[in-house]
This record gives sequence, C-alpha cells and structure tokens, in this order.
Amino acid sequence: MAHLELDNITVRFGGLVALSQLSFSINSGEIVGLIGPNGAGKTTVFNVLTGVYKASSGNVSFEGESILGKPPHEIFSQGVARTFQNIRLFSAMTAVENAMVARHCRSKKGVVGAIFRTGSQRTFQLLR
Repeated sequence: MAHLELDNITVRFGGLVALSQLSFSINSGEIVGLIGPNGAGKTTVFNVLTGVYKASSGNVSFEGESILGKPPHEIFSQGVARTFQNIRLFSAMTAVENAMVARHCRSKKGVVGAIFRTGSQRTFQLLR
C-alpha cells in the first residue's frame, strides 16, 4: 500500500484544466521531487494534497484513507503539511529558526509552558 497516492486527479478552474488525470504514488521512506515549467500545475498538486483546492475528480489517499475534500487543518493533523515558495518569511531569523516556526503545532506544552519556559518546554525546543 502506498503511503500517499493520487488517483486520476483532475482540477478545473472554469474552462482551464490545471491537472488532467494525474496519478502517482509515494511509498514510505521514498524521497521524490516534482519538477516542471511554470504553469505546469506543480503548486496545484500541493494545494490539492493539502486541501487548499478541491479536485474536480479523482482521489487522494494518505496511509490508505481518503483525504480528498477534508479541510486543510484535518489533513495537517494527519501529518500532511507543506511549505511555501517564499523563502524569506522572517528575514531577521536564521534558516533553522524559520524551520522551527511551525514546530508549535507538534507541541503539547501549551501557552503557559511557552510563557514561563518550563523545563518540558525547553526540552521540546532542544529536540528540534
């Protein structure tokens, strides 16, 4: 069973077909890339995977469960996330600090732990 699978995904924006019957699968442990010229639909693929866009037809499965049509926050909580093309989100921060910005969603320490920098919160930050 594929870890992530797109099955005949088609995305239409009015009369424009951005993706036409796209299918591929990624197995656990694989590292893959998605390349193509401007306008090829790369960003559209990521937007469908993360629930930002709804596919006109087809299915997306993650760990054997369909995630198509789920809201982005539910897809994210299952472990599917994305980054954006803007590589300078916080120009005063280092690359590592920029990558750490999204770590808050993986912490169960809460606001009080972050404000008072409790021992368990500091340990979580060191584990990055």
